[in-house]
Amino acid sequence: MGKAESPNLFIEAAGIAYMLGQWTHDPGTSVKAIRSRDRLAPISIDTSLKEEDIHRHNIILLGKKNAYYRKIRSRLTGKGSFIQVVEDGLANGRDTLFVSDSKAGFYLANRRLFFKSGAYRGFFSFVKLGALIMKGDFDAALFDLDDPQAVRSCGKPVILAMGMGSSVPVEMLAVAKKRNRIVFKDLRSALKSGDKELALTTWKGAMETCYACHQGTADVKKYRKFVPLGEEHGYHQHIAEQFGLECSQCHSGTRSIVGYGN
Repeated sequence: MGKAESPNLFIEAAGIAYMLGQWTHDPGTSVKAIRSRDRLAPISIDTSLKEEDIHRHNIILLGKKNAYYRKIRSRLTGKGSFIQVVEDGLANGRDTLFVSDSKAGFYLANRRLFFKSGAYRGFFSFVKLGALIMKGDFDAALFDLDDPQAVRSCGKPVILAMGMGSSVPVEMLAVAKKRNRIVFKDLRSALKSGDKELALTTWKGAMETCYACHQGTADVKKYRKFVPLGEEHGYHQHIAEQFGLECSQCHSGTRSIVGYGN
Protein backbone atom coordinates (compact mmCIF):
# COMPACT_ATOMS: atom_id res chain seq x y z
CA MET A 1 0.00 0.00 0.00
CA GLY A 2 1.05 3.60 -0.47
CA LYS A 3 1.79 6.23 2.17
CA ALA A 4 -1.05 8.42 0.89
CA GLU A 5 -3.76 5.89 1.73
CA SER A 6 -6.35 6.68 4.39
CA PRO A 7 -5.71 5.88 8.07
CA ASN A 8 -8.66 3.46 7.92
CA LEU A 9 -6.93 1.39 5.25
CA PHE A 10 -3.79 1.21 7.39
CA ILE A 11 -5.93 -0.11 10.24
CA GLU A 12 -7.42 -2.78 7.99
CA ALA A 13 -3.94 -3.71 6.72
CA ALA A 14 -2.94 -4.51 10.30
CA GLY A 15 -6.08 -6.59 10.74
CA ILE A 16 -5.43 -8.54 7.54
CA ALA A 17 -1.82 -9.28 8.55
CA TYR A 18 -2.91 -10.42 12.01
CA MET A 19 -5.67 -12.69 10.73
CA LEU A 20 -3.36 -14.24 8.13
CA GLY A 21 -0.96 -15.09 10.94
CA GLN A 22 -3.80 -16.72 12.89
CA TRP A 23 -4.81 -18.85 9.92
CA THR A 24 -1.62 -20.09 8.28
CA HIS A 25 0.76 -22.84 9.42
CA ASP A 26 3.70 -21.48 7.44
CA PRO A 27 6.05 -19.40 9.64
CA GLY A 28 6.47 -17.01 6.73
CA THR A 29 10.24 -17.13 6.64
CA SER A 30 13.21 -19.48 6.66
CA VAL A 31 16.58 -19.85 8.37
CA LYS A 32 18.28 -18.78 5.14
CA ALA A 33 16.13 -15.65 4.88
CA ILE A 34 16.81 -14.71 8.50
CA ARG A 35 20.57 -15.14 8.13
CA SER A 36 20.62 -13.01 5.00
CA ARG A 37 18.17 -10.50 6.52
CA ASP A 38 16.09 -11.04 3.42
CA ARG A 39 12.60 -11.10 4.88
CA LEU A 40 9.44 -9.42 3.68
CA ALA A 41 7.58 -7.67 6.48
CA PRO A 42 3.89 -8.61 6.91
CA ILE A 43 2.96 -5.03 5.99
CA SER A 44 5.06 -2.91 3.64
CA ILE A 45 4.84 0.48 1.98
CA ASP A 46 5.13 0.24 -1.81
CA THR A 47 8.44 2.12 -1.91
CA SER A 48 10.06 -0.40 0.46
CA LEU A 49 9.38 -3.40 -1.80
CA LYS A 50 12.25 -4.74 -3.85
CA GLU A 51 11.88 -6.27 -7.29
CA GLU A 52 12.95 -9.66 -5.92
CA ASP A 53 10.20 -9.45 -3.29
CA ILE A 54 7.57 -9.19 -6.01
CA HIS A 55 8.98 -12.20 -7.85
CA ARG A 56 9.35 -14.27 -4.68
CA HIS A 57 5.97 -13.68 -3.02
CA ASN A 58 2.27 -13.46 -3.71
CA ILE A 59 1.24 -9.92 -2.81
CA ILE A 60 -1.87 -8.42 -1.22
CA LEU A 61 -2.13 -4.94 -2.73
CA LEU A 62 -4.27 -2.50 -0.78
CA GLY A 63 -5.73 0.62 -2.34
CA LYS A 64 -4.97 2.55 -5.49
CA LYS A 65 -2.51 5.14 -4.21
CA ASN A 66 0.62 3.09 -4.72
CA ALA A 67 3.25 2.45 -7.37
CA TYR A 68 1.85 -0.94 -8.41
CA TYR A 69 -1.85 -0.31 -8.96
CA ARG A 70 -1.34 0.87 -12.55
CA LYS A 71 0.33 -2.46 -13.41
CA ILE A 72 -2.85 -4.43 -12.78
CA ARG A 73 -5.51 -1.75 -13.27
CA SER A 74 -6.47 -2.87 -16.78
CA ARG A 75 -7.19 -6.41 -15.54
CA LEU A 76 -9.45 -5.43 -12.66
CA THR A 77 -13.15 -6.02 -13.25
CA GLY A 78 -14.63 -5.17 -9.86
CA LYS A 79 -16.60 -2.01 -9.16
CA GLY A 80 -16.89 0.00 -5.96
CA SER A 81 -15.48 -1.85 -2.95
CA PHE A 82 -14.17 -5.24 -4.06
CA ILE A 83 -11.50 -7.90 -3.71
CA GLN A 84 -10.02 -9.62 -6.76
CA VAL A 85 -7.24 -12.12 -7.38
CA VAL A 86 -5.11 -11.23 -10.41
CA GLU A 87 -3.11 -14.20 -11.66
CA ASP A 88 0.45 -13.33 -12.69
CA GLY A 89 -0.36 -9.95 -11.20
CA LEU A 90 2.88 -8.12 -10.48
CA ALA A 91 5.13 -10.97 -11.62
CA ASN A 92 4.79 -14.16 -13.65
CA GLY A 93 3.84 -17.10 -11.47
CA ARG A 94 2.77 -14.86 -8.60
CA ASP A 95 -0.78 -13.86 -7.76
CA THR A 96 -1.83 -10.44 -6.55
CA LEU A 97 -4.86 -10.07 -4.30
CA PHE A 98 -6.18 -6.56 -4.88
CA VAL A 99 -8.18 -4.92 -2.08
CA SER A 100 -9.84 -1.77 -3.37
CA ASP A 101 -10.37 0.24 -0.18
CA SER A 102 -10.89 0.13 3.60
CA LYS A 103 -14.41 -1.31 3.27
CA ALA A 104 -13.07 -4.24 1.25
CA GLY A 105 -10.16 -4.54 3.69
CA PHE A 106 -12.55 -4.73 6.64
CA TYR A 107 -14.47 -7.51 4.90
CA LEU A 108 -11.29 -9.46 4.15
CA ALA A 109 -9.93 -9.16 7.71
CA ASN A 110 -13.08 -9.42 9.79
CA ARG A 111 -15.24 -11.74 7.71
CA ARG A 112 -13.22 -13.99 5.42
CA LEU A 113 -9.96 -14.34 7.35
CA PHE A 114 -11.65 -14.13 10.77
CA PHE A 115 -13.90 -16.97 9.63
CA LYS A 116 -11.02 -19.03 8.27
CA SER A 117 -8.79 -18.55 11.30
CA GLY A 118 -11.54 -19.86 13.57
CA ALA A 119 -12.87 -22.53 11.22
CA TYR A 120 -9.53 -24.18 10.51
CA ARG A 121 -8.25 -24.01 14.07
CA GLY A 122 -11.55 -25.35 15.33
CA PHE A 123 -11.72 -28.06 12.68
CA PHE A 124 -8.21 -29.38 13.25
CA SER A 125 -8.68 -29.28 17.02
CA PHE A 126 -12.02 -31.07 16.71
CA VAL A 127 -10.31 -33.90 14.80
CA LYS A 128 -7.64 -34.05 17.50
CA LEU A 129 -10.37 -34.08 20.15
CA GLY A 130 -11.99 -37.12 18.53
CA ALA A 131 -8.64 -38.89 18.39
CA LEU A 132 -8.01 -38.19 22.08
CA ILE A 133 -11.42 -39.63 22.94
CA MET A 134 -10.70 -42.76 20.90
CA LYS A 135 -7.41 -43.13 22.77
CA GLY A 136 -9.19 -42.65 26.12
CA ASP A 137 -7.21 -39.53 27.09
CA PHE A 138 -10.09 -37.58 28.62
CA ASP A 139 -7.94 -35.06 30.53
CA ALA A 140 -6.25 -33.90 27.33
CA ALA A 141 -9.61 -33.92 25.54
CA LEU A 142 -11.15 -31.64 28.18
CA PHE A 143 -8.19 -29.26 27.89
CA ASP A 144 -8.57 -29.20 24.11
CA LEU A 145 -12.29 -28.55 24.47
CA ASP A 146 -11.74 -25.48 26.66
CA ASP A 147 -8.65 -24.08 24.93
CA PRO A 148 -9.64 -20.80 23.17
CA GLN A 149 -7.06 -21.58 20.50
CA ALA A 150 -8.50 -25.05 19.92
CA VAL A 151 -12.11 -26.28 19.60
CA ARG A 152 -13.50 -22.98 20.87
CA SER A 153 -12.03 -21.28 17.79
CA CYS A 154 -14.90 -22.75 15.80
CA GLY A 155 -17.08 -20.32 17.73
CA LYS A 156 -15.88 -17.56 15.38
CA PRO A 157 -17.70 -18.80 12.26
CA VAL A 158 -20.67 -20.00 14.31
CA ILE A 159 -21.06 -16.56 15.91
CA LEU A 160 -20.77 -14.92 12.48
CA ALA A 161 -23.56 -17.13 11.16
CA MET A 162 -25.84 -16.68 14.17
CA GLY A 163 -25.21 -12.93 14.19
CA MET A 164 -26.68 -12.57 10.71
CA GLY A 165 -30.13 -13.16 12.14
CA SER A 166 -32.90 -13.11 9.55
CA SER A 167 -30.49 -13.81 6.66
CA VAL A 168 -29.74 -17.25 8.12
CA PRO A 169 -32.32 -20.01 7.54
CA VAL A 170 -34.19 -21.06 10.68
CA GLU A 171 -32.98 -24.63 10.19
CA MET A 172 -29.34 -23.49 10.18
CA LEU A 173 -29.77 -21.41 13.32
CA ALA A 174 -31.16 -24.51 14.99
CA VAL A 175 -28.09 -26.46 13.85
CA ALA A 176 -25.76 -23.79 15.27
CA LYS A 177 -27.55 -23.84 18.63
CA LYS A 178 -27.48 -27.64 18.68
CA ARG A 179 -23.77 -27.60 17.89
CA ASN A 180 -23.04 -25.24 20.78
CA ARG A 181 -25.10 -27.32 23.20
CA ILE A 182 -23.34 -30.53 22.21
CA VAL A 183 -19.81 -29.12 22.19
CA PHE A 184 -19.95 -26.96 25.31
CA LYS A 185 -22.40 -28.90 27.47
CA ASP A 186 -23.09 -32.49 26.43
CA LEU A 187 -19.55 -33.33 25.33
CA ARG A 188 -18.00 -31.86 28.46
CA SER A 189 -20.36 -33.89 30.64
CA ALA A 190 -19.56 -37.05 28.69
CA LEU A 191 -15.82 -36.50 29.06
CA LYS A 192 -16.09 -35.82 32.77
CA SER A 193 -18.09 -39.01 33.22
CA GLY A 194 -15.21 -41.03 31.79
CA ASP A 195 -17.63 -42.95 29.57
CA LYS A 196 -15.67 -43.48 26.35
CA GLU A 197 -18.61 -44.80 24.33
CA LEU A 198 -20.84 -41.89 25.38
CA ALA A 199 -18.09 -39.34 24.68
CA LEU A 200 -17.42 -40.77 21.22
CA THR A 201 -21.12 -40.92 20.35
CA THR A 202 -21.53 -37.30 21.48
CA TRP A 203 -18.47 -36.22 19.47
CA LYS A 204 -19.89 -37.89 16.37
CA GLY A 205 -23.18 -36.08 17.01
CA ALA A 206 -21.30 -32.78 16.95
CA MET A 207 -19.62 -33.85 13.71
CA GLU A 208 -23.07 -34.28 12.16
CA THR A 209 -23.84 -30.61 12.87
CA CYS A 210 -20.62 -29.75 11.00
CA TYR A 211 -21.91 -31.78 8.06
CA ALA A 212 -25.26 -30.00 8.13
CA CYS A 213 -23.58 -26.63 7.57
CA HIS A 214 -20.72 -27.66 5.30
CA GLN A 215 -22.34 -30.44 3.28
CA GLY A 216 -26.06 -30.13 3.81
CA THR A 217 -28.38 -32.95 4.86
CA ALA A 218 -31.83 -34.23 3.95
CA ASP A 219 -33.32 -31.70 6.39
CA VAL A 220 -30.90 -28.77 6.14
CA LYS A 221 -29.68 -27.02 3.01
CA LYS A 222 -25.91 -26.52 2.72
CA TYR A 223 -24.99 -23.12 4.19
CA ARG A 224 -21.21 -23.01 3.66
CA LYS A 225 -20.70 -21.08 0.40
CA PHE A 226 -16.95 -21.31 -0.11
CA VAL A 227 -15.04 -24.43 -1.11
CA PRO A 228 -11.95 -24.82 1.13
CA LEU A 229 -8.48 -25.36 -0.24
CA GLY A 230 -7.90 -29.09 -0.52
CA GLU A 231 -4.32 -28.92 0.72
CA GLU A 232 -5.27 -26.92 3.81
CA HIS A 233 -8.32 -29.04 4.56
CA GLY A 234 -6.26 -32.21 4.11
CA TYR A 235 -4.10 -31.34 7.12
CA HIS A 236 -6.69 -33.08 9.30
CA GLN A 237 -5.61 -36.39 7.74
CA HIS A 238 -2.10 -35.78 9.02
CA ILE A 239 -3.50 -35.26 12.52
CA ALA A 240 -5.49 -38.49 12.35
CA GLU A 241 -2.49 -40.43 11.06
CA GLN A 242 -0.37 -39.22 13.97
CA PHE A 243 -2.85 -40.94 16.29
CA GLY A 244 -2.88 -44.09 14.17
CA LEU A 245 -6.46 -43.58 13.02
CA GLU A 246 -8.08 -44.53 9.72
CA CYS A 247 -10.61 -42.46 7.77
CA SER A 248 -13.46 -44.91 8.46
CA GLN A 249 -13.18 -44.36 12.20
CA CYS A 250 -14.64 -40.88 11.72
CA HIS A 251 -16.22 -41.09 8.28
CA SER A 252 -19.04 -43.63 8.39
CA GLY A 253 -22.81 -43.69 8.14
CA THR A 254 -24.21 -40.16 7.80
CA ARG A 255 -20.63 -38.88 8.05
CA SER A 256 -19.29 -40.97 5.18
CA ILE A 257 -18.84 -38.11 2.69
CA VAL A 258 -15.17 -37.16 2.42
CA GLY A 259 -14.03 -33.74 1.19
CA TYR A 260 -16.26 -30.99 -0.17
CA GLY A 261 -16.97 -32.02 -3.74
CA ASN A 262 -18.05 -29.33 -6.19
